[in-house]
Amino acid sequence: MKYKVLLAGNSKKLISNFFLQMDFAFECVTSSVIYDDLKNHVQYFKPDIFIYCMRAETRDDLVTIASFHDVLGKNDIPFAAIGDSVSLDFASKIPNCVPELSIKLPMSTSDMEDTITSFIKKHKAFLSSAADSPLSRALDANASSAFDTLAKLDTALEAIEKEPDAQDSGRQPESPDRHRILVVDDATIIHKTIKGYLDSRYEVATAISGKIALRFLNTKEVSLIFLDYEMPDMNGPAVLEELRKDPYLATIPVVFLTGINDVEKIKNALALKPQGYLLKPVDKESLVAKIKELVD
Repeated sequence: MKYKVLLAGNSKKLISNFFLQMDFAFECVTSSVIYDDLKNHVQYFKPDIFIYCMRAETRDDLVTIASFHDVLGKNDIPFAAIGDSVSLDFASKIPNCVPELSIKLPMSTSDMEDTITSFIKKHKAFLSSAADSPLSRALDANASSAFDTLAKLDTALEAIEKEPDAQDSGRQPESPDRHRILVVDDATIIHKTIKGYLDSRYEVATAISGKIALRFLNTKEVSLIFLDYEMPDMNGPAVLEELRKDPYLATIPVVFLTGINDVEKIKNALALKPQGYLLKPVDKESLVAKIKELVD
């Protein structure tokens, strides 16, 4: 069977190779590096993998791909990048732009085809095993993403294992030498990105929904909360409203994470008087600077 591959990027030669030399293995479609165009291809073509063919990419192109990475994650579509070591290193420095599969050139066409095919097969096997898990189905029968299902499962099990008994209603304190920071976002790639930035210095906890975050805060102390502004079921403002109802939780600094570029919506966020906001994809320097400002 042929796997469906969505291609984009500046390497026209590499893209041509997919159509001319790998057509027996892949059904290929190309897209421009325009966010709406990429998103529409996901909706209508439903690819098995997205492959970014790199050659002299601009930072703006990579920032677009970083934003598109969230769309891929929510649709269980892996992100692969092909390029020389300089191109792949450049991409790795853009938040949320680290691919699940990196292929470094030079590589023969046959080896490249085998590598991609093997990766897609393993990815599909992973999705199938996750969907067939009885515990996973019990946790969320309507889960739309295997990645998010596994994240929910991990969070739920952690909450069960560490839930206080009836005689201990206190919150677990932070480590004396490490602040605990909570990241609340429905995109697990944001969790991975921020944890990668901060793990060496801070204890980073994550939650994929406002309800899970509030449950976590019933038993754990945190120094700072990074809160996604727009989430399904319970958005950032609703979570912040709940936090302010609790005298203890109301003292924790809250910084909104948002991909919103609309000025009015940013004004609405600031009207709630958080301790700040950061635009996604999150820049490491801005993230660390905000933590130092509010915590250190």
